[in-house]
Amino acid sequence: MDNNLHEGHRERARQEFLQHGFDHNTPPHKILELLLFYCVQRADTNPIAHELIKKYGSVAGVLDAPLEELAAFKGLSERSAVLLKLIMPVAQRYIYDKREQKPTFCNLDSIGKYVLGRYLGETKELVGVMCLDTKGRMLSFEFLSEGSIDSVGLSSRTLAKCVLDSNATAAVICHNHPGGIALPSESDVALTKQVAEMLSNIGVQLIDHIIVADTDFVSMAQSEQYGCIFVPR
Repeated sequence: MDNNLHEGHRERARQEFLQHGFDHNTPPHKILELLLFYCVQRADTNPIAHELIKKYGSVAGVLDAPLEELAAFKGLSERSAVLLKLIMPVAQRYIYDKREQKPTFCNLDSIGKYVLGRYLGETKELVGVMCLDTKGRMLSFEFLSEGSIDSVGLSSRTLAKCVLDSNATAAVICHNHPGGIALPSESDVALTKQVAEMLSNIGVQLIDHIIVADTDFVSMAQSEQYGCIFVPR
């Protein structure tokens, strides 16, 4: 592409974004094309963006791709790959900062949506706990262990210490099924019952167990099948 035409195209794309932004109807290659303007200086990033979407299927697929693969992709470099891999950590930190204002929850659905946001972009299995006071205000949120509940379990001692250190009166446990479905397994149910009993013994109510899978979550407390586990003892 002629340099003048090339620069003109980049400027038009920038101005279009500044005026209209992106939404769910924006073609995915246009998002990547504009992003790559800032790390691919001379090449036409349009065909690179198209090829990335062709290979990985979506913007999310590109951002989740291994750094080594992106760095070796035709037209990219390690610098380009690092920029792409920075997007999700920055987004996660943005959400964390926005939500560290100690939100107060009025229902289980709002808790589930908050927990879903904390797992945004996570490809590892993580087990976490949210601690709450009597008014539904979040006192803390921590990831306690890495790996599935099946493989690593959830340490009763660690959980109890976290809850007691926060002076919580209620707690929510959560974990994710990366690439799976947000449905509780038999071991999830068994662990939930154990945690509910353990917390009850120290004066803390377990009010939910949230299971996350990609952009979906299930609240066990709102399930007819498992809701009885969370009834105060």
